Amino acid sequence: MNARSVCCAPLWRTVLFGASMFLGGYLSVAVFPVWLAVVFFSSGLLMAVFLQRRTLARQRAGFATLIADVERGGPGHLQHRLSVDTLPAQFKELALACNDLFARLDQSITRTLQFSAVASHELRTPLTILRGEVEIALRQPGLSEDIQALLVSNLEEIQRMSRIIEDLLLLSKGDVGEMPLRKESLELNELLTEIFSQAAVLGDAKDISVSFSPFEGQVPYRGDGLRLRQMFLNLLANAVNYTDAGGTVDMSLIVEDRNAMIVIRDTGIGMKSEHLPHIFDRFYRIDKEKNCGDGGSGLGLSIVKWVVDAHGGTISVTSEYGKGTAFAVTLPLSSS
Repeated sequence: MNARSVCCAPLWRTVLFGASMFLGGYLSVAVFPVWLAVVFFSSGLLMAVFLQRRTLARQRAGFATLIADVERGGPGHLQHRLSVDTLPAQFKELALACNDLFARLDQSITRTLQFSAVASHELRTPLTILRGEVEIALRQPGLSEDIQALLVSNLEEIQRMSRIIEDLLLLSKGDVGEMPLRKESLELNELLTEIFSQAAVLGDAKDISVSFSPFEGQVPYRGDGLRLRQMFLNLLANAVNYTDAGGTVDMSLIVEDRNAMIVIRDTGIGMKSEHLPHIFDRFYRIDKEKNCGDGGSGLGLSIVKWVVDAHGGTISVTSEYGKGTAFAVTLPLSSS
């Protein structure tokens, strides 16, 4: 134990340490033999060190508990509050400050999400009116080719904006809990076969082979059929969109350990590794020019992630640039 440790220790422990030194020195010259004085001195020193180490251990344990509690209140769990009563006194003020920060962040994010939902809803009506007016104008006789091309371009942009608004409204309502799942009894082989048929049409238009390998036997599942169709069709459409003519898109259904795993694999252009952590972020687009050209909004995979999370599942992606990409969706069968 050095001088700095003694200075940093609580006062009573420093007194104990000093008293042991004084007592040992006094007894060594006054009454007891030197060896006995050394024993007294060493005992006092060891006791001070032991008490100091035990206090530090308690503080480290309290700090570790506080950190673990803070991590449970991360993104998506801002309603969580730290347990103040179980913490050491020196950490309670910090825990109360964290709780106050969580509360203010939660209120701010909730207001932002509510604004997004309201704004998206209010924008639907003017866009619907604009689309109707442009469609009426296109039916008028005697339009020049230039005017007709201009109106068609306007209609395409209005339709694209409408899709973005619908996607934003879906995500915003999902964030604030206003988009509950409408669960029903489904059979996954049957559901995926229907979706595969739609994706095969998209593949034929680009000379891409689309295949589906079902699970041998029925796979009953309880989920929102509309949202599941939207999710898997989105993944398949992306696979077709980013695969060149002559390529392949394969979908397979596997059941393991009471989980259904649906893997969608393509031989497309793939993605570089730096993009993989961000592909589920809203408005994140790898090829901005390509996405703008085909009407992509950067929200498709965000919706996919929301649907998977809402069903208690997980989604992962692996990709090799220039060779292809694979998405794996895992849905728990036990909860359904």
